[in-house]
Amino acid sequence: MNDYLKDSKNKSERLLNIKRTAIALLVNSILLPSAYAAETENKDEEIETIVVSGIAQSYRNAINDKRAAPTIVDSLSSSDIGALPDLSVAETLERITGVTGDRFKGNASEISIRGLGPFLGMSTVNGRAISSGSGNRSVAFSQFPSELVNGVTVYKAQTADLLEGGVSGLIDLKTIRPADYGKERLQAEIKLNYNPYQAKLNDDDGVGHKTSFSYTNTLDTDLGELGFAFGYAGGKTSSPEESYNTSSTLRDCNSDYLSDGGSNCSFKDDNTAAKDGKALNGDYYYISNLFYYRQMESIEDRDAAIVALQWKPNDSIDINIDGQWSNRNYFEDRHDLYFDDGRRRIHDWTTNEEHALTSYSGESRISSYGEYRVRDEEYKGVGFNLEWQVNDSLKVTADAAYSGTERYQDTTYARFRSNRLFYQWEAGDNQSFANIKNVYTDKNDPAGSSVDWLTEIQDLSFFSGDSEARTYRFDIKDTINSYKLDAVYTLEDGFFSTINLGMASSSHKHLNYQEERLSQGTPSADRPAKIAALEEQCQIDWPQKDYGEDANSPVTQWATFDTKCGHSLLLGDTVLAPDPKAPTAGDIDLVEDVTSIYALTNFVTTIGDKYLTGNFGVRYVTTDVTSKSIRTAYDVETDQDGFVSITPNNEIEYNVYKNSYSNILPSLNLSLELDDDLILRGAVFAGISRPDMWYMGAGRNMNINTNDEQYTTVEEALVGNVSALGNPFVEAIESKNYDINLSWYYETDTMLSAALYYKTFNAKFSSETKAEGVTIDGQEYTAQVTGIPTVKDDESSIKGLELTLMHKFNSLPAPLDGLGISTTYNYADSDFETPEAGSSFSSQEVRDMIEPANLAGLSKHNFTNQLYWEGDALSIRLSYKYRSEYLKPFGSNLSQTNRIVDDTQSVDLSTAYKINKNFKLKFQVLNLTNEAYAEQRVTHGAFNRIEYSGTKYFLGLQYRM
Repeated sequence: MNDYLKDSKNKSERLLNIKRTAIALLVNSILLPSAYAAETENKDEEIETIVVSGIAQSYRNAINDKRAAPTIVDSLSSSDIGALPDLSVAETLERITGVTGDRFKGNASEISIRGLGPFLGMSTVNGRAISSGSGNRSVAFSQFPSELVNGVTVYKAQTADLLEGGVSGLIDLKTIRPADYGKERLQAEIKLNYNPYQAKLNDDDGVGHKTSFSYTNTLDTDLGELGFAFGYAGGKTSSPEESYNTSSTLRDCNSDYLSDGGSNCSFKDDNTAAKDGKALNGDYYYISNLFYYRQMESIEDRDAAIVALQWKPNDSIDINIDGQWSNRNYFEDRHDLYFDDGRRRIHDWTTNEEHALTSYSGESRISSYGEYRVRDEEYKGVGFNLEWQVNDSLKVTADAAYSGTERYQDTTYARFRSNRLFYQWEAGDNQSFANIKNVYTDKNDPAGSSVDWLTEIQDLSFFSGDSEARTYRFDIKDTINSYKLDAVYTLEDGFFSTINLGMASSSHKHLNYQEERLSQGTPSADRPAKIAALEEQCQIDWPQKDYGEDANSPVTQWATFDTKCGHSLLLGDTVLAPDPKAPTAGDIDLVEDVTSIYALTNFVTTIGDKYLTGNFGVRYVTTDVTSKSIRTAYDVETDQDGFVSITPNNEIEYNVYKNSYSNILPSLNLSLELDDDLILRGAVFAGISRPDMWYMGAGRNMNINTNDEQYTTVEEALVGNVSALGNPFVEAIESKNYDINLSWYYETDTMLSAALYYKTFNAKFSSETKAEGVTIDGQEYTAQVTGIPTVKDDESSIKGLELTLMHKFNSLPAPLDGLGISTTYNYADSDFETPEAGSSFSSQEVRDMIEPANLAGLSKHNFTNQLYWEGDALSIRLSYKYRSEYLKPFGSNLSQTNRIVDDTQSVDLSTAYKINKNFKLKFQVLNLTNEAYAEQRVTHGAFNRIEYSGTKYFLGLQYRM
């Protein structure tokens, strides 16, 4: 039978030692110094039980879970709450084969499985869907601190009893069931963190803190066995940033100001670069609307708690109640130096082979920006689960849960600009910021008219050209109510071992209030007084030392101001208070109701002397979407000349759109024991992933301006002026999936696994134009609505290879027997194409010449290696992670240029020392080599973001009883 506790009793001790030595030699030859090879002599030893804890225990549990699972899974877990040796759940997930994170600001987020982006995955906690504070379905794993979680499982193949929603896979977080744990455990930890980049800030020592505690116990009472657990984790951490950035808009140009004239650069056949023929035959370049250098402080305060109650009144009933709560508040204090006119009067330009600029000259205003952003986010989750063993054959499980998230953000912004100057720009690379070689006043004499701009920008009076204040606010509420009922009937004899039946329903409510913005400029007559007051009342010292040192920044500081003070000064008696809850066409107000039923049967048989186990089943899913649209009402008047005037009034029109669709999801999972320690698994299943909520809004934007143009009919006025802000009729993405996995469990702490997978799916989002009914002044008209999000009927595929090796060198003599490794590699290749869709390019012909990106989140190569040593008191783990480049989309905007994250790698260190049976000292380092984060747009060399956030150090003391 497929039982991971089964010993290889039919193997001789000599054969076990040979296999042990062979694997050790293989691993040594790849990852360890050859000096250890002499220690791996083939000796006949007596097999003994080896007790492990900490790192080794999490890997042993992973091996056991994979061997026992009814389908293809990978996991990391511990029986104790908070015993996983990682700083975050996302860090734990990245140790699992084929799982990668987007390491933004030095922290892992936006998890992808097997090269398929976050939007094709599904995440649950204790088997229940999790709400999200964004407009998509990705989960903020940071709201579940690793100190309060004891396991994560990634289901890479589907069974009919699992929640649908993950084409790539399903991630399930586990919290403790205290009565099953069965022990009393008190744990407390205080952890100090040190961030050298934070320590650069004035009057800041760079030190933050995290604290956590948890208590678990089980009581035998007259009412039965009662287990309870509660825990808290919280702290204050920093994520400072030094970065170079460009705007999200990219344009193609082939003009040269000195030859062609004009202001903003353009793309024309008669420009200088195209004189020998058509424009596309000559050289051209891609350029952003602006670029800037950013200095930023970011502080996060987070509190999280869990509670679990388990009651077993008798041997037949098991009742569990669990809850999770998280509250996150963070602020970002940004100071930016902008070159606002990125496309103005471009000349003397050079490019690389892919038309990315390597140098150019231009003219721009230089600005000092301040932005202060505050975000509050709260998560609440609670679940109830009842298991009833009705009799020896029948088990019934009922589950009900709630998950809710609210996110609110308020942004204060102030800007002060200089007059225009010429400048010479030089490209950086994935480690260095772009360089400004010279700033000057005469385009014909750069050297003779050079300005000491690095000195000039230290004075706020330099930025006296114009100024503006803005306020932005948004609010998102997302809730899920879910219910499940499952029954398992065990059969005594025959091919089938169980019959599983169940149903599930959920109601997902998403209310996404569009970000509202209000602004106020400064009249030219008031600008001198405003800048003088700014210098007197709001100017601050440069906030830090050594800015841009690691990035070879051309600028190390500039005149800055307190953003909130500058904002208040610009407004005077005016109050900018945008109300995000005021109804606008961009609001998303939808309910997604899902009902599913399933039937599944498990079976056990033999093929010759080999055990074959598995299951097959089918899940039928119905999805009902109700989306409310908000539109401004219009009045229509006809003047004496017969021209119509269409003007908005103060009324709001609401319309409700409903869509319903169904999916049938069959699945088959097989597990064949080729030998006592060799298991072959296969899976064939259909899956779905639902589109992100921001695609399912029903808003329509009417951009009708009868002051600029004259129309004789309403129909004429509507042409080209109605655009979509969502599509409630977009449906789930279906996939067909094929997996095969071979795993060799040659001993308790060693596994070698290889998997092949192949998936076909339709996941190409694009926009289309359709005729829709539009109500104007109480009358129905037909209009062509542009920009409707849709999934194209264009099948794509992905194929991949996964390799996993886990091994602990138990056969080596002490102290080398504490060595262990975990190495994972995933290769993914897809014929999926994300064509360039940037709306700012001059023509579709130009877009077609740009190489398409791949699937969002897909990295062709992912590699992780964990090398650890663990003794009785001391443990050390060195981790290396590598991820090749991947596409990172911009939310729901389908007309943005493709953004590619450059190859990323990081080295992390984790150590722990057990002082005694109660106390443990921990030391951890993230991003040990201070790797930069880099993004490119459209083509290699066109860097739009280079970010440094520094190495992070953690020192903690843990108490366990």
